[in-house]
Amino acid sequence: MVIVQYADYSDPELFALWQQGDEKAFNTIYERHFIRLVNIAYKKTGNAAAAEELAQDVFLSFYRQMPALRADTVPENYLFIALKNRIFNYHRQLLQQLRKEQALWKDTPFQTREVNLQLELKELQTYIKARIQELPPQCRAVFLLSREAQLSNKEVAERLNISVNTVEQHMRKALRILRASLGNDVALLLMLTASSTLQ
Repeated sequence: MVIVQYADYSDPELFALWQQGDEKAFNTIYERHFIRLVNIAYKKTGNAAAAEELAQDVFLSFYRQMPALRADTVPENYLFIALKNRIFNYHRQLLQQLRKEQALWKDTPFQTREVNLQLELKELQTYIKARIQELPPQCRAVFLLSREAQLSNKEVAERLNISVNTVEQHMRKALRILRASLGNDVALLLMLTASSTLQ
C-alpha cells in the first residue's frame, strides 16, 4: 500500500489531484498558505479579525471557482493575487465609510452637534460620579476632598484627622479602583483630576 505524502507535492501537483476529486490535496494547499495570507493581510490592514476574514474569503472563492479554473493554474499565484484584490477592496470600503461619516457629520447642524456632545459629557460625568460613590467610605472621603474641594494632602489629613501617608494610600487605592472600573481611557482619567466633573 502506497501512502501519499501530500506535503511532498508541489502546488500544481496538489491542484491537479484536487481537480481529480482529492479533497486532502486542497486541505494541504490550505494549510500551506493560509497563515501566510493572514500575515500579509494583517500587515496591510492592521486588523487581525479582518485579516483572517479576508484570507478565509480567498480560500472560499478558490474552492468554489475550482471547476472553472485552468488545469495549469498555480494555486499560490491565484491566492496571492486574490488576496491583493480583496485588501484593495477592504481599504476602498473603509474610505467610502469614512467619507459617508464625514458627510453626515458635516451635514449635522452645529447646534445639534454641540447638544450631542454636551449630553455625552453629562452621561460620562454621571457615570464617573456613580463609580466614585462606590468607593470605600474613607477612600471616597479622601478622594472628594482632594478632587472636589481641591485640598492638599496635608489639609485632607487635618480635616479627617489622619496622617498624610494615610491620605496618599487612600488616593492611590481610589485611583486604582476607578481605573479598574472606568478602564484606561485617557479622557476619563484626565476628567478625574478636574473638579468640574464632580460638581
